[in-house]
Amino acid sequence: MTAVNPTRLRFQIQGVITFFESPEEFHRMLSDLFSSYGNRALRFGESASAIPLVPMYHLPHPVMRQLKLDLIPQIQANPQAALDLSDSLWQDEYFEVMQTAIFILGNVPIKETTQIVARVKEWLSPAIDPLLATQLFSVGMKSLQSRFPEAWESLVHAYLSDENPKMINFGLIGLIEGIKSSSFTYVPAAFRLTSPFLRDPYPDIMRSMEKLIKTLAQHAPIETAFYLKQALSISDSTETVRLVKNAIIAFPENLQQELKSAVKRDL
Repeated sequence: MTAVNPTRLRFQIQGVITFFESPEEFHRMLSDLFSSYGNRALRFGESASAIPLVPMYHLPHPVMRQLKLDLIPQIQANPQAALDLSDSLWQDEYFEVMQTAIFILGNVPIKETTQIVARVKEWLSPAIDPLLATQLFSVGMKSLQSRFPEAWESLVHAYLSDENPKMINFGLIGLIEGIKSSSFTYVPAAFRLTSPFLRDPYPDIMRSMEKLIKTLAQHAPIETAFYLKQALSISDSTETVRLVKNAIIAFPENLQQELKSAVKRDL
């Protein structure tokens, strides 16, 4: 693994970016750069859920940080070349290269939604690494979410309406990331789109639903507590009770007491 010299790194990245409009050459040179700085044998002490399932270079943080800084002007100046480049990078097997593709997609200045939505649908398959799926929503759909919120909501709704639990989980991840980035803006949509899952949750989506409720509790605790109490009053599912009990800890103390009382009434 090469030590990071900031001046040398900037020079190397500029050499890669010279080929911004030549996806195959850019891809090859970027892989060479990552390989020179990577430590593919490194193992960090993350929890299992925080470790990608695909190969990693384990790059020093300055490498990705400088690359992103230098990519932004190019992405803004030539959106179509950026999209073509993202397509090439997404075909790679390494996490950081695919991560770069997601970063490019999320920073393309868009005037219409077609090309972004098409790529999200193509990239977000049931086999995708879970960390890449989360980044695709949090980073890759950034422009779509900010400039075309209705298209973003429609896409999330499509995943929530899928019969495959993995795709439903992607929809829930999308809501979680949308709420994190825009706070209250997407809270009403989250309530509306997930009511059926809260009233009748099933095992394959329980973890994502719990994460969603905890995220909602951080951004709109009063409204979320009301949403949960309402669900408890109309649901016959013991899984709804379990879901609420697991999420109570994310609420302020006064609302925790209200929710505990609602849970007891429902037992």
